[in-house]
Amino acid sequence: MDPTEHHSTPVSAGRIHTQHGVEVPGFVSLAAEHQSLGQYRAASAEDMAHKAVRLEPEEFLNHFFKSPSPADAHKPPAWDFNVFEGVADAKNMKEGTIAQIFVDAVNKYNLAPGLKMAQSEHKPDEGDSTAQKIDAAFFRADAVPSDGRPHWADQIVAVEFKAHDVKKDPYDDRTDGTVDADAETRKHVRGQIINYAEHLFDYQHRTALFMLIVIGRRFRFSRWDRSGTLVTRAVDYVEQPHLLCEMLWYMSRLSNEALGFDSSAERIRPGSEYYRRMTLASFPVPTDIDHSERALTALPPDGAVFKYVRDMFRESLDPRWPYYRLEVPEKGRMRSFLVGKRVFRAPGMAGRGTRGYVALDIDASTDRFVWLKDAWRTHYELVDQEGSVLEKLNQADVTNVPTLICHGDILDQVTQTPEWWERKNPLSSPPPVPPFAAAPVASSSRTLVNPHPSSSKSLKRGISEVDNHEANPREDCPLRRHKHYRIVVKEIGLKLTEFQHGQQLLQIIFDCIYAHQEAAIGVKIMHRDISGGNILILPKALVDPEDGTFLMKWTGLLVDWELSKPIAQSGPLCRARQPERTGTWQFMSAAVLSQHRKVIEIPDELESFFHVILYYAIRYLRSNCPDVGAFIEDFFDTYTVVNGAYKCGLKKSTTMKGVAPLTVSTDGPELRFDSPLDAFLSKVLQWFKAHYTVQAYHRSQAVPSVSSNQSLASSTPQQPRPMGGFKPLGRGKYKLKTACGYHPTPFVTSKAQSLQKPSPQEEAEAAKLATHDAMLDALVDAMSVPTWPQDRVAGDNVPPSFEPKVPLGPPVGASISTVKRRRKAAQTSAKDPPRPSTFT
Repeated sequence: MDPTEHHSTPVSAGRIHTQHGVEVPGFVSLAAEHQSLGQYRAASAEDMAHKAVRLEPEEFLNHFFKSPSPADAHKPPAWDFNVFEGVADAKNMKEGTIAQIFVDAVNKYNLAPGLKMAQSEHKPDEGDSTAQKIDAAFFRADAVPSDGRPHWADQIVAVEFKAHDVKKDPYDDRTDGTVDADAETRKHVRGQIINYAEHLFDYQHRTALFMLIVIGRRFRFSRWDRSGTLVTRAVDYVEQPHLLCEMLWYMSRLSNEALGFDSSAERIRPGSEYYRRMTLASFPVPTDIDHSERALTALPPDGAVFKYVRDMFRESLDPRWPYYRLEVPEKGRMRSFLVGKRVFRAPGMAGRGTRGYVALDIDASTDRFVWLKDAWRTHYELVDQEGSVLEKLNQADVTNVPTLICHGDILDQVTQTPEWWERKNPLSSPPPVPPFAAAPVASSSRTLVNPHPSSSKSLKRGISEVDNHEANPREDCPLRRHKHYRIVVKEIGLKLTEFQHGQQLLQIIFDCIYAHQEAAIGVKIMHRDISGGNILILPKALVDPEDGTFLMKWTGLLVDWELSKPIAQSGPLCRARQPERTGTWQFMSAAVLSQHRKVIEIPDELESFFHVILYYAIRYLRSNCPDVGAFIEDFFDTYTVVNGAYKCGLKKSTTMKGVAPLTVSTDGPELRFDSPLDAFLSKVLQWFKAHYTVQAYHRSQAVPSVSSNQSLASSTPQQPRPMGGFKPLGRGKYKLKTACGYHPTPFVTSKAQSLQKPSPQEEAEAAKLATHDAMLDALVDAMSVPTWPQDRVAGDNVPPSFEPKVPLGPPVGASISTVKRRRKAAQTSAKDPPRPSTFT
């Protein structure tokens, strides 16, 4: 067995502003949250490893530029001189000089009729927090900028220039090697252009993106979609100017749709009627409702708008970003919604590329704001659309889940890169599929660096989490298929980070577990991605079921059901619904993180809810933890490598299995909040300890070594929090308790011993996690305590100055040998998949 290695695992989050300006949904690790732009680009290069497919330039020209061009007799002009002669001595020129001569030649000789090039290597767009400056781009002739800025929203084809040096070429043309170049300087360039492609997909609504990469005298064309990139072999355009001229000429004749623009997204220009309507809808209205928790004298009228919702819409109308009218299918027709800047986006180029918008419903007679999610869902048989899942949940009256308005796939828009990979890697015979092959974790949006094996043969998709049909006819393809999809729901929630105190946090989680119970028991659907980013706060005006009074109440909303699946019924082993496992690393159960073929069950989901409570409590509530950032890294963000396989981090594993208590640090005291939260955490940890003991016995595996218990450290007593407008509410049979006191239960860790049959008490405690009842009752017990302290900190327990122990991605300047050693160490064994990533 290899020595266990500890690493930081970047995983996705709520709306986080990273140091280079990226806003992401769900959850990111602290390493991702505190990364530099250089680290982000290094991680991008790693995340996109093995997602490039090489094409010959003529092949690229014929398929993408010639075929979609207008069918007429026009042909590109034949030049009797070399239009690029000015860069013949490129090896002795600087990058800026090459760019200037190239741009001048394209514009002077009208090599791309209808398009013009403009440079932008010195100044970023105004208001662009990332301050990125691509070298140049092609623009429509009536929209060519003159201020030297990128104007990301208006670019047609992006262009990046590099000096005439192989070290600046991001790709490798050796036939016996991968398309991705390994040298650190070349990986840096690749990370840079990936970042530019991602930026354009953020500003614009696209199905694909063309990019021209000029490396001195050589050029490459690339095409990007949410599965990967197609890149041409490098060609010396001074020796073969006719080829580049022909490609530019045919490229300029393409329609917007052929150039990769989404035809279901209409750009809204200033001065238009839609622009005026969006502006008017953003103005404050006196009848807008305050969302703070409090007693009400009456219920608000139907159709009333929460003030925070209109504020979110107004903030999205950033004049430096483009506005759009987006179409969404509904029962055979297309509905339209108006959007400005996205509220969040999922980081990364490959994956679902999820963007969320506060949208204005065009069809509504009054201001009706809705939540619109634009994503590239995984495109495999038997993978349900999220809207189809919500429709089932809504029909079953499942509470605390989004209300579907409309949804559907967008114009059969699918990613094409996987098809090209299959063309370039034809099968000589059907590959064998092992009956229990492990499934790698999904990369829906980058949350961590996912080091893939160097051989595509070792990336064969396996059979996991069974269903009845073929997932994909080519299971050896390492690229995921995606299809463009939009969904609109009624509710616009607040981030979970907005919770105001610990008692309220438990109420919100209670609501979401109750929703999960109704979905799992009543509709037989498992969510499978419980995370902090998928639990929102939804203010509701409601009637107190106990006394009939009116309340403004903050409730929990369990969202993002796109990764859910029906609970498997008993039957024969069947095929996978999609080739990779999904989930959010920080909140996945210890069992799922270490047993990659494990079917997700109710105990795993309840453990994920537990991790959400712990994460938000340690980060935003007062406790005796002196270094919250280090705790989060150790418990949530780390993983171990055992025999080349990625496993659960040591602290999470030992804590959940009862091997060690929940301590503030390796040698520190037990974690305490001096609130009813302590008793809740202790009680539930005892159940998980019993659960893992019983599971280990059933698997006939050895119990890990254990450490001794540590005494609690004293902390300053917290002052009781006035109840204010908050009133805890139970639901159904889960009634609030009267005179419920706060009695912390000491946590007892396991003692090292040979594996024995679990005691009746352990069996009984483990059984409490087989259903939702015990967890819901425990939450009600904690919420019923009347004397909660004022435990919410003013800001964040992780300071902006926090420095992660392990940064995201390979360290800037890491040597080639270091990278290769890490890649070799990351190779997966025959029984285990590569490191998981998530995303939304």
